[in-house]
Amino acid sequence: MTSPPAATAFHPVVESSEFEHWRSSLQAVMGECRVNCAGLDRQVFQASIQMASAGPLTLVELRGEGAELDLWRQQSSEMAVLWIPERGWTCDRQGDRGDDMITSTGQGLWIAPGADLQGRISATSVGVSILVPRQMLAGFGDGLSGTAVLDPFRRDRQPATMALLRQARELIAVARWHSQWLDHSAGLFWQALLSHGQSLGCRPHIDLAPDVLTDRFLELVQHKLQRNPQTPFALGALALELHCSARTLQNHLRSELDATPREVWAAVAGQVSPNGPVTGVAAPAEAG
Repeated sequence: MTSPPAATAFHPVVESSEFEHWRSSLQAVMGECRVNCAGLDRQVFQASIQMASAGPLTLVELRGEGAELDLWRQQSSEMAVLWIPERGWTCDRQGDRGDDMITSTGQGLWIAPGADLQGRISATSVGVSILVPRQMLAGFGDGLSGTAVLDPFRRDRQPATMALLRQARELIAVARWHSQWLDHSAGLFWQALLSHGQSLGCRPHIDLAPDVLTDRFLELVQHKLQRNPQTPFALGALALELHCSARTLQNHLRSELDATPREVWAAVAGQVSPNGPVTGVAAPAEAG
C-alpha cells in the first residue's frame, strides 16, 4: 500500500539569521548575484529559502524579515524567471535603461535570460521565483526576451497576462498545499505562458518532425508509468515536458497514430500493468 503524497512539494534549503550564510545559499540557487545589507540591519536579519520541482520548472520561495536589501543580479543565460511577490515590494532597474520596475502583491516580474538587474527589496518580503529553462522558450524567438512588469492593474491590461499571473499563483498554492495536482497545475501554467507569448506577437513552434515528437511522447509516457503506474493522466504536464502546446501534441498524435494523447496513455498503461490500465488518483478533468 502506497503512502499518501506529501501535502507540500517544497523542501527547505536554508533558514538563517546569518546574512552571509543565507547569501551564499541564494547564489547557489539563483546564480550570480550580489546582495548587500546594512550593518545594523544584519542584527535583525532573518530569511529562508525553499524549493520545489514541477517537471522542468523550479519554484524558489524567498522569505525575508528585518532588513531592506540592495540586490544586483546577472540572470543566468540558461533560464528565465517569473517573480511573483506575495508580501512587500521589489524595485528593479535593468542597467541604465528605462524606468524603475516596481512590483508588489498581485503583480509579477518577467526576468529574461541574461538580464542585468539592480534594485532593492523591502524589509519584509515574501515571494516565489518560477524558473523556466531557456530551451523551453526557443520557439518564441525574441518575443519573451524582454524583462517587464506584468501588471493586472493597468487600464490596458491583457487577458493573457492576467491568466498567466493567476496560473502562476495557483501553481505556487498547489505546490504548497496539494502536491498531488502539481503536474496538472504546471501544465496549466505552461499553457498560460504560451498564450501570454502569443499575445506579445510570438508564434511558438517546435522544431521536431512529427514522428520525433511522437517517439518522445511515447518514451515520456512509458517512463512516467514505469516509475509509478498510479500517475494520473495530465495532458498539459506532458506538453510542458515536451516544450510544445497541448494542441500541437494532440495534432501530431492524431496525424501519426490516429489516437488522442489520453488513448495512447491508456494503451501504454495497459502494457505496464498486467491487470490492464491503471488510472490512479483521478486528476482534474482535462481533454486529450
